[in-house]
Amino acid sequence: MRSILGLDTSAPFPLMSAHHLQRMTQDISNELPSDREVMKLFRAYKEIPQPFWGFVMDIDDLESKLMVYLEDRSRSATNGVKSTKPVQASWLAILFAVLAVGSQYHESPYHIRTRDSQRYIQISFHFLRLGNFLLRPSFDSIQALLLTSFVLLNDMKAEASWALMGLTCRLAQSLGLHRTTPSDSRDSTPPNTQSKEMIRRRLWWSCVWHDTLTSLSFDRCPMTNFPCCPIPVMSPTPNGNYSYLETMYHLMEIISRRLNPDVMMSSSYTQIVDNCEAVESLRSRTSPQLQFKESCKTALDRLQHYAIRLHTSFVISVACRPALRRDCEFEADQRKSLADRCKDNLTETVRMFLAMHQLSAIPTRSWAFTYHGLSSALLLGILCETKTDPEVRQLQGDLIAALSATAAKDVSSPEPHVMTTDKDIELSGPLYRALTALKNIYDHGSVVPTHLKKEGDASAAGSGSRTPQFPFGPGGQLPGSSNPHFRNVPQSADPREDAALAMAEMQNGGAAIQDFTGLVLSRFLSPSVNSSKITLYKSSLPYSQQVQANNNINLDSMGTMNVDPTQYMAPMDLYESIWGESPDPWNTGMDSLNFDFLAQPPPGQPQQQFYF
Repeated sequence: MRSILGLDTSAPFPLMSAHHLQRMTQDISNELPSDREVMKLFRAYKEIPQPFWGFVMDIDDLESKLMVYLEDRSRSATNGVKSTKPVQASWLAILFAVLAVGSQYHESPYHIRTRDSQRYIQISFHFLRLGNFLLRPSFDSIQALLLTSFVLLNDMKAEASWALMGLTCRLAQSLGLHRTTPSDSRDSTPPNTQSKEMIRRRLWWSCVWHDTLTSLSFDRCPMTNFPCCPIPVMSPTPNGNYSYLETMYHLMEIISRRLNPDVMMSSSYTQIVDNCEAVESLRSRTSPQLQFKESCKTALDRLQHYAIRLHTSFVISVACRPALRRDCEFEADQRKSLADRCKDNLTETVRMFLAMHQLSAIPTRSWAFTYHGLSSALLLGILCETKTDPEVRQLQGDLIAALSATAAKDVSSPEPHVMTTDKDIELSGPLYRALTALKNIYDHGSVVPTHLKKEGDASAAGSGSRTPQFPFGPGGQLPGSSNPHFRNVPQSADPREDAALAMAEMQNGGAAIQDFTGLVLSRFLSPSVNSSKITLYKSSLPYSQQVQANNNINLDSMGTMNVDPTQYMAPMDLYESIWGESPDPWNTGMDSLNFDFLAQPPPGQPQQQFYF
């Protein structure tokens, strides 16, 4: 089917001129790393990321070809004669992408790792362009694109990684990697054919893995959510006995089929319980060292055991999250059961993150592990009954320390766009906001910073028992006091109701509560919050007004009113308000530059003059 798609063409790369490609190739040839540097970073990749993600389908074959390539390169440099064994551009793209990933996990200061990984991934992408990956995709170019997406993800560019992952999956589809072939169900095929089919299926399921896991973090449906080839299993048995990578493939299948946003919106209590049991059943079908810590023999065994526990616990907690929403319609006992299950698995996720962190830098250098651990700790902190749990508090403190760890400073200067820092990692905007909120919860008992609380509150923990105080404007007036609606709000005997009314006005842009008859106060019955807590329901408002109202409220505005948001927002609503961003989809002007393109005069005429 490739000819129908217009592939296998000899046309050059369509998005860059041949002149620019050639000039970039010459520049790259002057910056190639030494043999020792190549081997150092290759070993870092092979020993650390490869066992956990398996991006390179045959790492031993890549290493063998790498040895030949380095020897041939050295021989050519000595003799001054060009090599008679040219290599493909897509293979070089894999090599430099491997070096980029190896740079991220090598024991070097943050800015050195960042500088090297960005340089090598740019070289890798240049070789992808030379190989015309858009019109001539191949197994090698798909692997290189997976690695590129992974580098972007760990470089805290998750949105770019997710977008590139979509392109990678489309190119993989164009190669037919997703197709089920007759040999998938036959055991009598030749071993060589079986090997090729396994590589094809592993490559496709690697695409599914990273598309699904990143989409889960963004609360988006994965684009690979459709019937495809069977999951590659080397030695299928009735009991499973899956390896680490095989377990992750099966876990991604569960997420893709059961936990995508469209399905979860209408999940019943029975379906949620069934989803949780499916993940727990998968644990029981893994190899012994993945199931039981006592069966682990090596450090890698133990790290993979922790990683499987982390990922599966996180997925179970995601499956239970509908019970933490304010619009959940389950029975009270059902909500309590799911909330308790969610809390237990959130705790296990953080515990496994810290267990991995004790042995390796993998969890703090990897975006997915960091996101799972940090988001779980944050949601635990938002669940009110966990604030006094000694184990949860200890886990939160340890995770904050792990993500705030510093490394030895390096005296060398990085590239201008790479920040010099004494920290071992740097977090992106959403992750940084989440860590800041977690620190506030840990230090002050609320996501609202302590300096925004009312003066005179001697309590470090946010009890939520005080009436929120409005900051006074000029003349001692309340903000918006010129609006008569503010002056007409009666004071309630319940200070929490006063705060809820104030928040309602803030949501509605200063309009009086009586102007919105559909906005009512209701008791929030989630078992994760004390039943006396109040939340706001906009039962009869149109959906568009509800969305606008929710977008008008944020943690900063609540902080200036001394409102503890955990008292008045459902756990998942508060959680999503911390993570969520609403970027302007239109041109924001951030890429505006002063491009002065001089118009060329018509032939035989002088330069045009300005007459206006």
